[in-house]
This record gives sequence, structure tokens and C-alpha cells, in this order.
Amino acid sequence: MSSILSRGNGIFVETATDLSALIGSLVTFSAGVPAASASATVPAVGIVLDARKRTVGSTTTYDNSIGILGGILGAVRAKISSTATAIKFGDELQQAADGTLTNDAGSGARVIVGVCAELKGAVAGDLCDVITVKPYARGTITS
Repeated sequence: MSSILSRGNGIFVETATDLSALIGSLVTFSAGVPAASASATVPAVGIVLDARKRTVGSTTTYDNSIGILGGILGAVRAKISSTATAIKFGDELQQAADGTLTNDAGSGARVIVGVCAELKGAVAGDLCDVITVKPYARGTITS
């Protein structure tokens, strides 16, 4: 029996970019190259799940796992913004302008990317369990 399902999860390997400082951070892509998301209102595409930089002699290689938002099964570890206030289990999270996540502001232009799945909640700077969703806008976002 054949199937049109090509993979069981939206996690991809990327090997051309040093993402070792971005574990748990949101990313966007330009010409297929990932970079830290730099906007609170332009939806991110993925999240860095793991990243390793290896140097053997004069050769440096990278081994990155990137999850596509809305296509990841289960919780992932996401970096909480240094400006976030206390986050509770079940709180919706929005993307911050530096690739991290923060509390849903409740008003204004913002992009929701997940729900806190950390039973004890999270505070600024934590890596927190998050159930990601396909990013969606709230408030008025103009491009």
C-alpha cells in the first residue's frame, strides 16, 4: 500500500548555517537560509530544536534541527523573552522581535505561535515546553 505522507513530522535538518546560539528561538527563511526572526509582527516559519557546530581540523560543519511551526507533533523547548512576565501553563504566547516568545499582550498587533505546556510555568530567559501552532495574527498587522 502506498502513502502520500512523506514524513511524520515537520522537522527538518539544515547543515549550512551556524544556529548554535539560537536553540529554542524562532526563525524565518530567506532563499532557504534560516535566520533569527527579527519581528514581532511578521510570522516566523520555524523554531530551532537543536543545533551543533563541529570543527574537525579546518573543516566546520553544522547539524541543525528546525521544526516548522504548525507541523510539529508534541511540545518543544522554546526560549522565553528576557522581558516576559511570569507565564502560566496554558497561556498563549506571541513572538517577540528577537526570535523569543513572550506573553500574549492581549491587544495590539501581534503573532501568536504557541501555548505554554510547562506545568510549573516559565519566567524570562527560560527554555519552556511549548505546543506550537501555525502562526496567526491578532490585532491589526499591516505589511
